Amino acid sequence: MLESIRKFFDQRLIPDNEDKSKGGTQEIQYATAALLIELARADFEEDDLEHALILAMLRDTFDLDEDVLQELVSLAGTATETANDVYQFTQLVNEHYNYEDKQQLIQNLWRVAFADGRLDRYEEQFIRKVSGLLHVAHSDFIKAKVDALAQMESE
Repeated sequence: MLESIRKFFDQRLIPDNEDKSKGGTQEIQYATAALLIELARADFEEDDLEHALILAMLRDTFDLDEDVLQELVSLAGTATETANDVYQFTQLVNEHYNYEDKQQLIQNLWRVAFADGRLDRYEEQFIRKVSGLLHVAHSDFIKAKVDALAQMESE
């Protein structure tokens, strides 16, 4: 599995002129996709609205073309199925995101949780866990929730 991830990064995500030792951008794309996908699965229901929002977020955030986006989502989805926990993904986020980026990720997680029109307790529990692992202050966790809900209601 690690070899398929490495091969994906080398072939699709790292431009030829970029130093392959600087895999931070690709790692964070992978970790972000995995966390968003894992959240969508937290309520044990596959939802098309959540999936579409995840694709849009990843496309907009990382400016990925459709082929790379689909491959990234597929790879991250497989990784979440085989992962024992989310620590490996949050560790990558902690290594590569600043605090504001972490706040935005938490807000995006809330947006995915609200996408189907209801907040499941497992989704909230997952976001709370990720927020703690990312060392996001509780006040920012709540602010992200309120902001995401307001944004979803205005759309």
